[in-house]
Amino acid sequence: MKGWSVVLVFACVGLTGCARPFGPNARYGITFYCPGVANVDMGDAGLREGLARAGYRGEVARLTWSLTFNPIIDQTVQPIARLGAARLARFIQEYLDQYPNGEVNVVGLSAGTGVTIWALEALRPEYKVNNVVLLASSLSADYDVSKALKHVKGRIYNYYSPHDAVLTRLMKVACTIDGKVGADGAGAVGLRPPGGTDRVVNIAWRPEFERYGYSGGHADSTSPAFVQAYISQHILSAKTAGRRGKTVASLVATVPPDAPGD
Repeated sequence: MKGWSVVLVFACVGLTGCARPFGPNARYGITFYCPGVANVDMGDAGLREGLARAGYRGEVARLTWSLTFNPIIDQTVQPIARLGAARLARFIQEYLDQYPNGEVNVVGLSAGTGVTIWALEALRPEYKVNNVVLLASSLSADYDVSKALKHVKGRIYNYYSPHDAVLTRLMKVACTIDGKVGADGAGAVGLRPPGGTDRVVNIAWRPEFERYGYSGGHADSTSPAFVQAYISQHILSAKTAGRRGKTVASLVATVPPDAPGD
């Protein structure tokens, strides 16, 4: 029991740089990052560096949601991710209570995309985030995001790659984060919710992404260069970007999406 208490305390630390009250940069906006299983990826470091290069002035906060730090358990025991989602929802609401005009964005990687979507579903009706970015999502490709979209002002941007061996091989042997065995992951084939929606933008991996450190693998989409050139476009705004960010945003190539909701 004592050991589990230590684990729970550590897990509840949860957000790097986001203890209440939120850090000083939070007045410019906040981007929450949900890592994959076992919290082993360092995607928040790449996200933080890439957004800073693009001129983002807001805070980047990492949610440590794993209770076991075991990849198989995190992927297959859904209540762990659901508990993390409930905590993220509380953090989003607390941030917007403190900064009613603040801009909230959420980025999730792999199983962290399940935490991201379920957090949105758990928000009270009056709370909304700006945009959501899903990377290498292990949610099933046909997951219904209609409930989550009620809490999104903009869009859900889903980056996917058919070259992601974790999703096309390992995950299909285990299950998606929402519990489907043998199903395709949204990070491998795109997110195609029932009925479709123009507010889900699927962005397929392309060879030119390699120039920015994203080779279509499972965790390299958080390369600082890729974050600066592409992901920042979904997060920066006139409110959250400094002078340098406006210059960068005007120079980077626009990401051509797939047909929305296909």
